[in-house]
Amino acid sequence: MDSIIPLGAEILKSSWMVLLDSSAYVLFGFFISGLLKAYLPDGLIKKHLGRGNISGVIKASLIGIPIPLCSCGVLPAAAGLKEQGASKGAVSSFMISTPETGVDSIAITYALLDPVMTILRPLTAFVTAITTGLFVHFFDSEEAPEPIPVSC
Repeated sequence: MDSIIPLGAEILKSSWMVLLDSSAYVLFGFFISGLLKAYLPDGLIKKHLGRGNISGVIKASLIGIPIPLCSCGVLPAAAGLKEQGASKGAVSSFMISTPETGVDSIAITYALLDPVMTILRPLTAFVTAITTGLFVHFFDSEEAPEPIPVSC
């Protein structure tokens, strides 16, 4: 027999490899978040995405479609938007539309599939992002939940 690696060690090794693979994307997300924080004034984000209305959800979805971030990298960017005053619905819409498409994935869709799918992919991302943002906008309560007491 070859070397026998205990199952726990194999799980730890695989988990570490997943973390290593995703780390570049998370760092890229932090970079995009830093750019948003450095170059977009807080008032601009609050004005367009922070009012808590439907137009903020639509704008956040449109902003997210061309940005080439994966699901790992979109989290820091969305946190930066929330920190700058974007509403929950707008942040949710941004988080859905961004990893679904990007300029890079739209180009690959055109190269590997056909022009119809190239149009349908960002359109579907836009519709699902708006739907999610509207659900959050209309059904999320603004009050924070009461903390659950923990006894030791």
